[in-house]
Amino acid sequence: MNILFKGVLLGMSMMALNAITLKELIDKTLENNQNLKANKYTQKAKQKSYESVKNIYNPNLTVGASYNRLDLDVRDVQVKNTYTGFAKFSLNLYDGGKNKALKKQKLHEYKAQEFQNTTDTKQTVLNLVTLYFNLKTVDENIKVFKEKSKALKAQYERMKTKYDMKMTTIDEVLKLKSEYESNLYTIEELKYQKEELLKNIELLSGVKIDKLDTSALPNIEVSYTEPSDVRALKESLKANEENVNIVKSVKKPQVKVEDSLNFYKYDDYNERLLSDLPDKQNQLTLTLTYNLFDTSSKDTIESAKLLKLATANRLAFVKNQSKIEFILAQKKLNTQKLKLKSLKSAVEMANSVYEAIKNKYENGVVDNITYLDALSKKIYNLALYKQALNDLEIAKASLYFKSGIDYKKVLKEWN
Repeated sequence: MNILFKGVLLGMSMMALNAITLKELIDKTLENNQNLKANKYTQKAKQKSYESVKNIYNPNLTVGASYNRLDLDVRDVQVKNTYTGFAKFSLNLYDGGKNKALKKQKLHEYKAQEFQNTTDTKQTVLNLVTLYFNLKTVDENIKVFKEKSKALKAQYERMKTKYDMKMTTIDEVLKLKSEYESNLYTIEELKYQKEELLKNIELLSGVKIDKLDTSALPNIEVSYTEPSDVRALKESLKANEENVNIVKSVKKPQVKVEDSLNFYKYDDYNERLLSDLPDKQNQLTLTLTYNLFDTSSKDTIESAKLLKLATANRLAFVKNQSKIEFILAQKKLNTQKLKLKSLKSAVEMANSVYEAIKNKYENGVVDNITYLDALSKKIYNLALYKQALNDLEIAKASLYFKSGIDYKKVLKEWN
């Protein structure tokens, strides 16, 4: 008896461990989701790309060595073997504004990626919330249709007993049997849907789950603020503007300074003729260049301008779209609340009608068609009510994320 009691306790503890709340699932998704991890790496890469061009003068220091050998027809005034070591420092004094624009472009690309990551994270969380509450709907519908199976089975066995006693016809029995078997098939279909939803949740969260805990989203008052996808496009537009400046810089003057320090060593030469060979030299070079003509810069500039226009139009569309989606999300939530209230009344009425019809059916006052219709309406309304409860939570999540609220604030309110 003691062993049995311990086994029951162990089984209950295992069930508790397998049950997981939505908040826990979201935390695991933010930690484990591979797409979100990839986004973080991409953002880090954008940051490093920006840091690589932070100095607009692009200073560069190089060192090296070379060996030069002359053979055949070497004149007396030439050195056959020359060894050179050098250090060269270069600096762009002015490059038409290219590096300055490049620095700004990389910064805006980094910020755009940061906002895009926030958008992707919010969408991933919203997808998870939707899957979670859809799974709850399916799970609860399985329970509802199992209750229907119990009722149908009880009536089928009662009617079969009456048929064996020659008190009813075979049609009455077969009708109940058909409804019972059809209901079993519905349950199997729901089980498949549950398995499909579970797999998708596991894919997003990286967590294997067997049981859902009771969860609901916190109630938060929200108003419209600029969402992260709009802010990402704004940064992309700024990056495109800087790209135009980059390609335009090719038509501007370029000024570069270079300073080279060279060390020389010689052998195999006529020391009487070549007695003043330098051991070291420093060379300062200041270069000014101006591009008078090329065949590609005009089209390159036009291409950059067109990309900028494309981003500007996309930004205008997304701005309008996000405001409309927020308004619709508000209306959707209000509609769901009204729907839930209506379905609650429908469930109460269907339950009342079913109990009355059931008594009449068992007393032979109404036929099985009337009974099955009342049972079906009861189950149908109950299933709709359960779904509406979960759809309300999905509507809340959709409103929160379409409002532009920081998803971290929603998670914080949950604690």
